[in-house]
Amino acid sequence: MERGYKIATRLGNKKDLCMFLALHMENSPMCVSPSEKFNKTGIVVCESDKIHKVVAMSCSRENLHAVQHVMLNVPCSLSNCTVYLSRKPCSTCTTFLIQGSVSSVYYWPMSPELKGEDSAVEEDLKQVDQMFLRSNISSSVFLPITDSDTVFKISSRIKIYKCTECSSHYAEAVPKDMEKNSSLLNMQGHIRICAEQMKNSLCCLDCLLHCPHGKFEKKEKIDVEKMHTHALQLCYLLAARSDDPDRGVGCILYSQNGYFFGAGYNGYPIGAIFANLPCAGRNIKKESGTAKGPVLIHAEANALLFRSRKKIEENDVLYCTKPPCSECQNYIQFVGIKKIVSVQESSNQQDSTDSLKSNFEYYQWKPQNAECSDPPSRLPNKEDLCIFLALHMENSPNCQEPRCKYAGNKQKETNILKFFRTGIVICEANKPKRIITMDCSTNDLHAVPKALLRFPNALKGCEVYLSRMPCISCAKLLIQAQVSQVYYWPNLEIQTTEVNLNKIEMEAEHVDNIFRESYITAAVYIPILDVEMVKRRIFPRTGSPPDDKTTTRITSVYDQKQSPKLLEILNLTHIKKDKSFRDSYEDDIQKAIESFQTLAGGIDTEIKENNFQEDKHAIQRQLKYTHALQLCNLLAARNDSPNTGVGTLIYRKEDIVAVGYNGFPKGTVNSLFAQKDDGSCDRHAIICAEANAIILRTEDDLSDTELITTCEPCSDCENLIKAMKIKKIIWPNRDEKKQPEGATNDPTVEENNPSTEPFQVKSSIKKHSDEKILSLQADREKCNRTDTEGTSVSGGKEGKTMEIQSPADEGHASGQQAILNSSEASASHRDGIVKEDSEKTNPLLTETESELETESLDKPKESHNAEGPSVNAAEDEPA
Repeated sequence: MERGYKIATRLGNKKDLCMFLALHMENSPMCVSPSEKFNKTGIVVCESDKIHKVVAMSCSRENLHAVQHVMLNVPCSLSNCTVYLSRKPCSTCTTFLIQGSVSSVYYWPMSPELKGEDSAVEEDLKQVDQMFLRSNISSSVFLPITDSDTVFKISSRIKIYKCTECSSHYAEAVPKDMEKNSSLLNMQGHIRICAEQMKNSLCCLDCLLHCPHGKFEKKEKIDVEKMHTHALQLCYLLAARSDDPDRGVGCILYSQNGYFFGAGYNGYPIGAIFANLPCAGRNIKKESGTAKGPVLIHAEANALLFRSRKKIEENDVLYCTKPPCSECQNYIQFVGIKKIVSVQESSNQQDSTDSLKSNFEYYQWKPQNAECSDPPSRLPNKEDLCIFLALHMENSPNCQEPRCKYAGNKQKETNILKFFRTGIVICEANKPKRIITMDCSTNDLHAVPKALLRFPNALKGCEVYLSRMPCISCAKLLIQAQVSQVYYWPNLEIQTTEVNLNKIEMEAEHVDNIFRESYITAAVYIPILDVEMVKRRIFPRTGSPPDDKTTTRITSVYDQKQSPKLLEILNLTHIKKDKSFRDSYEDDIQKAIESFQTLAGGIDTEIKENNFQEDKHAIQRQLKYTHALQLCNLLAARNDSPNTGVGTLIYRKEDIVAVGYNGFPKGTVNSLFAQKDDGSCDRHAIICAEANAIILRTEDDLSDTELITTCEPCSDCENLIKAMKIKKIIWPNRDEKKQPEGATNDPTVEENNPSTEPFQVKSSIKKHSDEKILSLQADREKCNRTDTEGTSVSGGKEGKTMEIQSPADEGHASGQQAILNSSEASASHRDGIVKEDSEKTNPLLTETESELETESLDKPKESHNAEGPSVNAAEDEPA
């Protein structure tokens, strides 16, 4: 039997796709310079929500800039949208964007739209920046960062071919005047890094674009055929975002007014999670129940459903990388589109082609096929972090099994329902997806009511992550709290036995039905992770100890025999029917478990305490602090700081009231923000984990709480902690010599000393310095970019919470300058760089430590090679 497919390979970030589309719009046959004073420009406009629907794509025309052309055609559709431009806009276009009420503007770092003398251009760009700033519109350079292996898999899946004439096009377009452009765009110091990333991005774009050479069966004017070819290339770019595991297809709608008003690609319904729906190819028999056909949405249907203009004009055209099926032809005919241009398929599609020719003005393009060309990491998704946190909350020393439940006659053993311990994480659905609370079950309460009762009327529209499928009582409470989505690890809260299996099946079916009737998405969630990538690239950056072999075992529904009915309730029937799918599914579960145990399994051997009333001192290791530090290690795996990751929790007795991790401000979408050509970074902009936890807390009053963090807070954060009257700080004493491989500040140290132990306690007394920083250069070509998101916790009351944590949100990070200023020193303690070493400031500094610290400062600084972990900045998936 054919091996089952895993999750489809696709561009992980929709922002990458949008920027690629904007770049290619500049090469449209319709694109010309508005006048001698301006460069031609491409534009893509998307809605800023989770779907990121493409509203319009266009380019500059004679006498009209690209922004003006879109605004004049869809004037009311740009409100709160995200705009992608192939160049930084001029002041005229900026006024249009402001009047259109867009939320953010991203542009490619090449020569700006305005041409002329440098002084005039520079003055105009200053005005642009000032206008954006005053209008609270975020604007920044954007460079896609795409993994070459991923791009290669995508290109083969969407059947992209290259001929020798076009093997390299974009990759040779890196501007020669990078120094001039960097100066105009306020990117001094980023020239070399920018050029390297730009070349890598353009190589990926080359690989994703289909060869433009081919011929049409029906001949038209040369200009029209060039337009058709360009549009089909855009369709191939769209297909790179498809989550169809078998074949990527893209589709766009073209208006007679010269812009694209709809775009789509094939895939599963919105909110679908991998393994909840069948994913077998068209060769699998439909009666097996594993075929993807019935649940897959075609690219043509998505383009028509998400078009920005309802009325179809007579000369509108639909472009697609594959001839539409008979069902899609009905949709196209119904809305009134008469002209279709698609790529020629194999001969077995002849019936569909005949139907197209009889019902539409149909043009078929035959590409000039040749050999498929070769293309020149934190946790990928915030959802992965949330499900891991929920799983680890089960391991909390406070977590207990709730009391048994009796149904009907208490004398019968079949009426006794026992429950497992359960962990829960609740976060906001919108970017930056701040974590509101983390909790677990107790002897008296299940995890769901325990978490909900702390936040009455405050969880509407939130996402809930559970370590198990909830029981019916918990499901009803989630519905009453008006949450938007419920995701759970593939396991049940009810303990299963042969005696009560029928009762459990009935209970699970009720849960499934109640979610369905309430229109709440409830589905199994399994992180799809590469274990080696987690071990080599994510785990070392957390700075946590190595895995502990005694980590609590994580179970799943496949660890024991389950009834077919129960699998059907969990929407896993198709996996049960096909052994290959089951093997693939279980493999993903095992990889997720191994990744989780790697990130959360470490146990710090020595823990420090500071209660601001006496000297800092070592304390006895307690289960509470061990578990809390493991949670902090998980949080640190999601940081986007170029330094060692830091995670922070704030406890009030047994409740977690604040969560945070370090990184750049929300809305940061460019890793150029993190590193300059000389190896330094914009350290003043890094926000410490402690600061994020305090600002994004769920309670106004933090007096008499405990703050647990993976690194001793810097002096600025200590001031914040004292101001909030936090009673105690707990952190591990980690020695650099025993850190995980790859976690040292200088990668050359670990290369030259292979005998280095896997874990060491970093000194908690560090000194401010501007040199030591992880080198990021080599990994940039391999890193998978994800949207940087805001860290964690939202305030308990709406409107009072400042959204500061790092990247992923599209919004502007205004009103947070105070935190940025206070974070300049805060960031330095992440680098392994020492603070002032006076006895008064650092009572823990012993005489021996003082001598070692002084000696290390006198040594010459070693040069960094380019093999440090890379920074992943900003993504389109909600952080």
